[in-house]
Amino acid sequence: MLTRVVALAASAVLCAGCNGGTVDRHALKNDSASIDSMACEGALLAHDVVRGKTTAFFAREQAEELQIQASNLANALLKRKTVASIERRVRAKSRDAASLSATLQRLHDHPSDPVVAGSVEQRLRKLGGCA
Repeated sequence: MLTRVVALAASAVLCAGCNGGTVDRHALKNDSASIDSMACEGALLAHDVVRGKTTAFFAREQAEELQIQASNLANALLKRKTVASIERRVRAKSRDAASLSATLQRLHDHPSDPVVAGSVEQRLRKLGGCA
């Protein structure tokens, strides 16, 4: 029991540093890759909705998880301190993450609509540079 409590406390301390600190070029590169990854994962999910290869329940829940991650990243990139020379790029990535979040929200709201899913898929592929 004590081991679990210690492990949980250690995890909480480590996660407290997530999306914290000053955004430098390395952090921006990692955050950009995260945005691309979420967009491409969302595009695959939308593609499965279009083809009828997933349930509405799964699509709604997965879209929500991705939407929350994108929203949190958008907020973090908007508020975190940045290296002055890349501040404009950081704020632009915040807008990209917010756009990703809004697009994923559409899929969450219409998890069984192939027309909406097709539109979402195209938008996410473009946003994430997906192949």
